[in-house]
Amino acid sequence: MADAVDTVEAPIPRSEPLREAVYARIAGMVARGELAPGSPVTEATLTRQLGVSRTPVREALLRLEAEGVLQSALARGFAVRPLDGREAANLYPILGTLEALAVRGANPAGFDVPALTNLAQDLARSGDPLGRWRLDTTFHDLLVDAAANPPLSTMTRALRTNLSRYELASAREADHQKHSDQWHRDILAALRGGDLERAAQLVTEKWADSLRTVLSWLQ
Repeated sequence: MADAVDTVEAPIPRSEPLREAVYARIAGMVARGELAPGSPVTEATLTRQLGVSRTPVREALLRLEAEGVLQSALARGFAVRPLDGREAANLYPILGTLEALAVRGANPAGFDVPALTNLAQDLARSGDPLGRWRLDTTFHDLLVDAAANPPLSTMTRALRTNLSRYELASAREADHQKHSDQWHRDILAALRGGDLERAAQLVTEKWADSLRTVLSWLQ
């Protein structure tokens, strides 16, 4: 399979921490499908594209390998891991459980309900899979961050980076879009009513529904 298109990315601003910025750029390329499942990923290509030295690129690739996004082969560099129903079946319930834990542990006043509402409305209007994936990711980031638990936020973000390969693919399914929009509305209704237990249950159910969509799509 061909390597990623060797195009030059926009320069990384000097104000951004280089290691985190390089990691975020490469993770975003995987999530957007620019580095497709199964495709090779080379340090040399990414170094040229990002305009940085090999060291932060290597560190980012090793981090993504540890998170399960990439796989390595002796003398062959890295490749984006292919989609695997067993992997999805293992990871989606973990993500649902962690996000539900965050919702249950949050202060009810800690949720930015107006921002979540705007995101849900933008999701309902968007028909672009990549745009929807970005909006949905931000929606769930806000839910988790309300718990003010940095380790929990870090874990859920790492899982979503891995699962982005599946989410972006399944986001193209029209039925999944309608179901996802309803989950967002229901979660918001629970938060407005102060029922965090109900909101947590809905988060778990939302990811279970996403898993069903992914497994059906893979089959």
